[in-house]
Amino acid sequence: MAGKRSDQQENRPTSSRRSVLKVGGIALASLVGVGTVGTGSVIADDGPDTDFDPNKREEVVGFLNDIDDLSEQAQAEYAKELSHDQKVAIGDLYANAELEVSTYSEPTSVQANASYVSASETTEATGTVPGFGTVYTHKQILTWEYDGSDYQNASQQLSYDLSGPFATFKGKTEDDIDESSTLFTATLAAEYAADVLGVTRGGEAEIVTQGEADGDHNVVSKKAPTS
Repeated sequence: MAGKRSDQQENRPTSSRRSVLKVGGIALASLVGVGTVGTGSVIADDGPDTDFDPNKREEVVGFLNDIDDLSEQAQAEYAKELSHDQKVAIGDLYANAELEVSTYSEPTSVQANASYVSASETTEATGTVPGFGTVYTHKQILTWEYDGSDYQNASQQLSYDLSGPFATFKGKTEDDIDESSTLFTATLAAEYAADVLGVTRGGEAEIVTQGEADGDHNVVSKKAPTS
């Protein structure tokens, strides 16, 4: 059972983007933008400070927190007021986000012929900006069947979340499963970036895991999308 298989065209990634309204420190789901469509600028006179110092990290993080509860349209309007250095400073936060990796399993199930058991493992690589929170999540959903001495039907799927202002998904860059007789190695990579009106900082996030004929699962390596 040796060889290398590419699934780039087989599985479409799934995605989600968060929109929240923060009231008294509590995040609530919101579909409400800022301003009224058709009335011009959505920038409020008492809104986020666009004169923050790009050399002071706490001020850059503060700006992200201030616009996090706004619609994408409003965030774009505020971005128009920023200098090039301010946009680069925001991108630098994303490019240097801290990577946290976690794995959780779905309940296993025995196949109809009672010889193979299904396994499903989800590995999440979450990019977090200290002082702000999560800006993106890169997920590998891995499934296979095993009987203790052999495995079959190994596959993986990409899912991702864009939860930070200006966070973008640039596309899947690698989707491969290398197979041997008793285990397989699954590599799933995609590019993420902060795109602040044409100023882009980011890179490739990667998760490499192994599934085995006895059902074991291990994270072999991971990489944050730094540029």
